[in-house]
Amino acid sequence: MLYSKFCKMACASVTSMALLSGCGSDSDTEEVFTASKLDTAQPIIWIGDFNNFDDAVALMLVAKDPRYTVELAVVEDSFNTVAHGANTVYNILEWLGNNETQVIRGAYFSPEEIHYGANGIKADNTAVTNETAVVNGVVDYQLPNSNNNDTWNLERRNVMGINLYGQYVPGPWRDNGSTLYGTDHLIPRASQDNYHYTANKGMSFEFEMAEDIILEKLNTLENAVILNTGKLTTFARVLSKASDAQLANIDKVIMMGGGFEGEQPFTEENERAHNKGGNIFSHPSFGFLSDFSTDQEFNILLDPLSAKISFDLLAEKNIESYLVPTNSTDLAKLESASIGELATKNGTPEACYTSKLFSAIREFEGGDFPGFDGSPSGDFALDVVIRLWDIVAALVLLEPDTLEMDTVQSYVDVDQLDAGLEESEYRYDPISFDPTVGKTTLTAVGSGEKLNVVLGINTIAARNAMIQRLLDSVNAAEAGPSCNG
Repeated sequence: MLYSKFCKMACASVTSMALLSGCGSDSDTEEVFTASKLDTAQPIIWIGDFNNFDDAVALMLVAKDPRYTVELAVVEDSFNTVAHGANTVYNILEWLGNNETQVIRGAYFSPEEIHYGANGIKADNTAVTNETAVVNGVVDYQLPNSNNNDTWNLERRNVMGINLYGQYVPGPWRDNGSTLYGTDHLIPRASQDNYHYTANKGMSFEFEMAEDIILEKLNTLENAVILNTGKLTTFARVLSKASDAQLANIDKVIMMGGGFEGEQPFTEENERAHNKGGNIFSHPSFGFLSDFSTDQEFNILLDPLSAKISFDLLAEKNIESYLVPTNSTDLAKLESASIGELATKNGTPEACYTSKLFSAIREFEGGDFPGFDGSPSGDFALDVVIRLWDIVAALVLLEPDTLEMDTVQSYVDVDQLDAGLEESEYRYDPISFDPTVGKTTLTAVGSGEKLNVVLGINTIAARNAMIQRLLDSVNAAEAGPSCNG
């Protein structure tokens, strides 16, 4: 198994029976299971929405690995509430023995919202200034759609003033994402007091900005990994406010987002890939001649300005960074054969659970569909819908050599909303106002260290790595569904 060498090292470095149980030892303790981590384990600050199947499986993969500890999980708003995402994080982390992670909600970008902190409530005192939160000289036209701050529903809004996912994504997809396709009840509920989400408060009960909590972590963490699998709102604020000393504590940054036209599989000769790198309205049921946008990827569309700021600052500050776009996730789809492999008798609870999750997705999507060449592919997700988005991003961290990554070094440009948005009839509808806002482009214009853009991977190797890691006994869950029947 992939982790056998890590298990031996981890078991040799711990003395408590609770930790030893993470490597397969019997334990009579009634305490919450604690995963074994190496003394040299790298800390991870994870920023994402945690609101779909790929987020959940990616979190399982990282939580099991003895080489990494999730120090902070920042839950961004998405197509469902922050509470949905936070509870997914709590349940999976405790299930896999990661019991010390701090969980907070993400930042809000618009200047009018700066008096809301990571606890989601309004400050009693004067609003916090936002002078250093964004790069000077950048005009932000992505303003809120309400002048009444007291009535904003922070759980259902994004930076543009609307819930893009809620407005454009069909209800069944939203519902299935939030419930992990009706399987989230199979994951044991977190029992620790610190792993419960209450209203808008998350785990930060003092008025603190999300980016400030991250920066406080960076004051003490060394060699930290930033894993960003959602929009880049919070991360842009972190980069804009961070000191050189804080940035020096970042080892690398891995982001899932964007898509590049003209690169595989988004080329003119590939007729099945009718979009141009995006994943909005690329579902075949809309038809190839759909009027909806196909230039945009969700994570970037939700906050194009923060994406542009993040990409530019990562380059300028010479931080090793990897962008994982739809080019490398589009072909890494789920396969029906994966269900059987994950349901191996006497396998781990998390592997069994994932097989049931994939079965539920297969049922929802309607079975097998043809591949890009028109022949039956065995993929049970529609070709341009269900992909291993965040799972691939996690594997870029965990298994870079296995993935055989096709990486180019480049600066990345992001199309922004036009200045006329405020006068537009559809001022909060970026798709009808500008169907290319959020489109990402490789460019030679920039300064500093170029981003590593992962334009392709070995998709079979990625699927196999995911399956083997979930089946590995190291740091496996001690409870949960069984596939022994």
